[in-house]
Amino acid sequence: MNRNDLPSALLAANPAPDAEPGDAERLAAIRAAVDHRRHSVAVSSAPRRHGRRLAVLAGLTTAAVVVTVAGTRLWSPEPDPLISAAIAMDGSLSCGSTIEGYADPIRPDKARVRLFPTVIPDGWRLVNVFARSSTWPAACTVPSLMAADLDEEGVMRGGLWVNGPVDRISYEEDGVEVNPKPVRSDDTLNGRPAVRYEWRDSISWVWPDERGKYWQATVSGYPLDQARKIMSAVRTDGDQVVWSGEQAPRLRVLHQRTGPRYPAETPTEDWYITLTDGHGDWIVNVRSGRLEPLAADLKTGLRLESLNGHPLINWKSSLSYEAQPGSWADTEVHGDPAAVRALLAGLRQLPADDPRLDEYAMKE
Repeated sequence: MNRNDLPSALLAANPAPDAEPGDAERLAAIRAAVDHRRHSVAVSSAPRRHGRRLAVLAGLTTAAVVVTVAGTRLWSPEPDPLISAAIAMDGSLSCGSTIEGYADPIRPDKARVRLFPTVIPDGWRLVNVFARSSTWPAACTVPSLMAADLDEEGVMRGGLWVNGPVDRISYEEDGVEVNPKPVRSDDTLNGRPAVRYEWRDSISWVWPDERGKYWQATVSGYPLDQARKIMSAVRTDGDQVVWSGEQAPRLRVLHQRTGPRYPAETPTEDWYITLTDGHGDWIVNVRSGRLEPLAADLKTGLRLESLNGHPLINWKSSLSYEAQPGSWADTEVHGDPAAVRALLAGLRQLPADDPRLDEYAMKE
């Protein structure tokens, strides 16, 4: 079977349809494409539909099909002064076509974040490090408010995500067929006209504020009557989300934006650490420049933990660790999970003149 014989659904899922086989240094570019698609999916059902981006990327080898060379734009042909977003069939918010993606190489000693492993699992060795600069969609992917209902063990029973404001939205009428189908209906939310979406264990609303700016909210893990009560604790004031916690006492705010609204995109850096056990490679990817804490990425059914005094989310087959504020380290779990946690906890910032940055720099 050649590529053209593949089912159309599989070809459509390819994050880089024009890519040719490439090398490990191009992982940064495919990471940007996968992340962009990841955030086009409803946040509420993430444990089933999002997957973990590193579960895909960490398993790539030099024979993998990846995107075009670093520096090539992955989407968005034209800039746009207005912030646009699209509403998917399930009510999730995704970035409009104006968002650009790229990945340009950075010398390791010039990267802002230069985290280096001080603890490596037995039988593993460090292969190389490399860095990339890129952009990250912000206005339509980073929640302005995230609140969670956590049990005594830190497992999220349900939660709320509020995104926006954005200047304009479009509605996607077509998409991947799912069963059951999302149900869309006209509604009123806190006195404002809204569109409501119900799909599996999530309920989403999209509504305009008094200025004509648009907001989107998803409540996960609750029936409609309880979801409405939770949304009664939410109101907007200009670009801010106001939270009245007494109306939803079980929910704990894990992130609330207090500054200006998010831009369409924000600059980020990715720092990659490649290790091997002699049979296959294992990648730790640290993305810096995040506008929200790691806790805001928690999904229903997952556990928020603490490792070395820093937040950690256990995705079962992978881990996300907030190595320092604004920097998240993602990796698959290979071998002993405790050893992988020790590696993450042992990440330390190297000085820019540390000779190991040159010694282990990937040859490009």
